[in-house]
Amino acid sequence: MASQSVTPEYTPAAIEARWQEAWREAGVFATPAPSEGERPAYIFAACPFTSGSAHMGHIRSYSISDAYARFLRTRGRAVLFSIGFDAFGLPTEIGAIKNELTPNEWVQQCRVRMREQFDRLGYSFDWEREWVTSEPELYKWTQWLFLLLLREGLVYHAEGQVDWCDNCKTVLASLQVEDGTCWRCHEPTRLVERSQWYLGISRYLEENERGMELLGGWNSAAVGAQRTMLGRVDGVELDGATLDGTQLTVFTPHGDAVEQAEFVALSPSHPDIDAWTLDDDVREQVARIRSGGIARDERGADNVPIVDSGRTLGIAGYKDPLPVIVTPAVDARFGRTAVLGIPSVDRTDAAISQRLQSGGRSLFAWKLPPGPPRVREAARYKARDFPISRQRAWGAPIPLVHCDACGTVAVPEDQLPVRLPDDLRPTGEGNVLAQRDDFATASCPQCGGEARRETDTLDCHVDGLWQWLPFSVPAEGREQTMFDHDELRRWLPVHQVIWGADGGGSMFDQRMTAKVLRDVGVLPHIEQGEPHERVLMHEMVHLDGRKMSKHLGNVVDPDELLARVGADTVRLAVLYAAAPTNILTWTDQALQYCRRWLVNFWGYALPRIEGVGEVPEPDPEEGAVKLRGRLENWRGVAVRRITENMEGLETHRAARNVMTLVERIRDFEQRVIRQQGELTPSDTAALQSALLTAIQCLAPLAPHVAEELWAAAGQEGLVAATPWPES
Repeated sequence: MASQSVTPEYTPAAIEARWQEAWREAGVFATPAPSEGERPAYIFAACPFTSGSAHMGHIRSYSISDAYARFLRTRGRAVLFSIGFDAFGLPTEIGAIKNELTPNEWVQQCRVRMREQFDRLGYSFDWEREWVTSEPELYKWTQWLFLLLLREGLVYHAEGQVDWCDNCKTVLASLQVEDGTCWRCHEPTRLVERSQWYLGISRYLEENERGMELLGGWNSAAVGAQRTMLGRVDGVELDGATLDGTQLTVFTPHGDAVEQAEFVALSPSHPDIDAWTLDDDVREQVARIRSGGIARDERGADNVPIVDSGRTLGIAGYKDPLPVIVTPAVDARFGRTAVLGIPSVDRTDAAISQRLQSGGRSLFAWKLPPGPPRVREAARYKARDFPISRQRAWGAPIPLVHCDACGTVAVPEDQLPVRLPDDLRPTGEGNVLAQRDDFATASCPQCGGEARRETDTLDCHVDGLWQWLPFSVPAEGREQTMFDHDELRRWLPVHQVIWGADGGGSMFDQRMTAKVLRDVGVLPHIEQGEPHERVLMHEMVHLDGRKMSKHLGNVVDPDELLARVGADTVRLAVLYAAAPTNILTWTDQALQYCRRWLVNFWGYALPRIEGVGEVPEPDPEEGAVKLRGRLENWRGVAVRRITENMEGLETHRAARNVMTLVERIRDFEQRVIRQQGELTPSDTAALQSALLTAIQCLAPLAPHVAEELWAAAGQEGLVAATPWPES
């Protein structure tokens, strides 16, 4: 690109829109066609909810991921980097109601608004690969995946305890409960009994655990989140039986204190609960726990409901049979299982034991086999199957019909998608789909008789199970060939995931989904079942000591920041202020520092490089030869460090090393002037060459400034498409 006349002062409004248009016209961010010898790099960042407008958490995620995408392109990688919109779910439904729009209208309004914001920030998304989960050509494949999981026995219908938000009037997945409150409205949740469709994950828990050995490219926070989601508890298990022969296996993490057990605690959701609730009164009490709900403040050992089953379990080696109680205290600690209560070594068991003793329970004992209890090593996982159906209208319809003659029947794949009504308008009270005969009335795919569609919809968490996949498929191929497109082999597994610290559950379930797809032959090339090679989980943005949240009202308006200081300052401040793995405490100090630095860099670099064109080679015997050698060494060290920083996603270090390089260049100039009064042509050429390197290294972080200075220097092409400097 030829040299251009620029203003002597740095004015973001005058340059940013121009370069964004130049990038679009040049198509520099388009996903490249396959070529020989390419090194594909698919960068996957969390997809934003269509909740109105972008927030600072989005800006942190996408500033990191965009800087990395830009860096890899200059390193010669074939990069796939785009964004999708997570458009289903309760927040969108509520937003539509509040704004008196249909959910479709609200989604499109949010989509346009957020796209404008992301464009203003200069993010290098390939918009040709964008998608929205609420579009029929996308949720067709969510329905396809549901049916696949159903056939594999990984989706099932059952009664069970689920988290319920009274304020939002909906079931929540366990991932959507944060410290006992609803993730959306932050009101307390309770456990209730509901008939739901569940996603079964137990089949893949052990492989997900073994697979953690393969996560060498994941940062420690991401690996730690996988262990937390798994919730493995090691211990021992024993087998017991009642007088009438009812069998039960019990677990304890206290293998060295087995003989001190005083009772058995059974989860109300244990698969064999019916065998332990024979008495009508006991059944009624357990049913009351499950259907009436359990508030979070009732889940501690001092308040949690306890039901005496009236039964006892005999275990070989114990003197007396142990009383069996039913309590949801088991679920959160060990999952839906049965455990030994050992008050002498466990604080929770001690509290429960004290309450049992106050009840004055008497036991009917029988003689048990002598000798020590026979134990075997075992483990339990807190991770458990979770509900995926919602009694709300705005979600992917579950592709099933209910026929009096045939029962529950799957919709044939060639009839997908089961579409939502275009004029769907939720009211906030119940599921309006159940009231729409034009939706609910159907014909049975098996017998052709009258049937009713399933009117529960899928939770947006199901959309997230496969959100890592659709970017790999060109838009024109998605309607017919999503899961068997040729490009899946090219881009999967994902090279780099960049996600907030709350994404551990999503990563866990995406790993499971990849293993399912491998096992059924859909993605056979992902042999180890791991969909992501590298994962960076970054921390949240805080303001006034708390996580930024619209609900808490402690948010910063990105539009105000962009209008005040421009996109490059916002980006650089977000990247500079903290390591991605640390909480970013937002203050105006970092913003003003980065603003001043860009202004000063502009004012220093522009007059020294404007119109220079091709920089001549310095005369090795002219001017400050030793100082030039030192400058070249500084330049090489800086390039190596910044390269390492960018490869490791240490964007804060990269920003600081660019700033250090510029300080070294200034120092070189000052030293030369002190030594010989002025710069010779060779000294000037060395200075200009170093400044052009600094501009190239700055480009992934503050791309608009870099493009403007690159063009002002009369350099050919866009700096975004220029190879990374050699060290």
